[in-house]
Amino acid sequence: MAADTTAPVRAHEDGALVDRAADRDSFGRLLGSLFRYRELVKNLVSKDLKLKYRGSVLGFLWSLLNPLLMMAVYTVAFRYVLRMPTQGFVFYLMLGLMAWTFFVNAVMMAAGAIVDNGGLVKSVFFPRAILPVSTVLFNFAQYMFTATVFIPVLLILYHRPPGAPMLLFPVFLLLQLIFTMGVALLVATATAFFRDVRHFLEIGLAALFWLTPIVYQFDQVSPKLRLLVLATPMSPYVVAYQKIFFYGTWPDGTTWLLAVAYAAGALAVGASVMLAYEDQFSEQI
Repeated sequence: MAADTTAPVRAHEDGALVDRAADRDSFGRLLGSLFRYRELVKNLVSKDLKLKYRGSVLGFLWSLLNPLLMMAVYTVAFRYVLRMPTQGFVFYLMLGLMAWTFFVNAVMMAAGAIVDNGGLVKSVFFPRAILPVSTVLFNFAQYMFTATVFIPVLLILYHRPPGAPMLLFPVFLLLQLIFTMGVALLVATATAFFRDVRHFLEIGLAALFWLTPIVYQFDQVSPKLRLLVLATPMSPYVVAYQKIFFYGTWPDGTTWLLAVAYAAGALAVGASVMLAYEDQFSEQI
């Protein structure tokens, strides 16, 4: 018979009893538990990747096909139809779109990470944060695969020489990953209690897309509105990628401040909410 995972006391791997109420509010212990269950995280991510491409002839190449088609369509649309004056605007656009696609897909999948795994949540004890975190890492793996192929190709196609600012790419990538994990923890918890969260997310993310400088250049925004646009959650990361790859310049202090603040704030809030309510998931799903 499956163990009751809603009980305040559970058995640890060594047979000792551990009071779950004592550790659920500890952020440090959450990180520690995620490390201890790293094999489970790895297996969940691997399973999702295999399921996504199971039976496919091209396999992981499909991750490249979609951005390739997008790049072709946008090239025709912006260069030959709209006749955008900015040289290499498709490169600028793709930098934002790749980062945005990772964020949106991860958050939308994370919204159902708890409610869609009700049987697992009710029958087996493990840190519930593993479910939304694994969905983020699954999408991150696809993003990295796409970025490591397309960014060098775009740099060559649009004659952007390598520069020192590009060394900051892993730093902002890590900050965006942390930010996305924090948001994923928050929406996964909220969806377990309020199923309408998924629908609100669709509307909110659609609005957020147009408030993020992806299909328009940040420098073209009115000076009075630039800080407002930059302050939207995804803008610091998108603007940073555009600066270091498209413009070949260093991100300014405001971009740094917002990127770090959003990453730290989202993780702190998301983890706190998850820890506060994870013992109630079995009753809600």
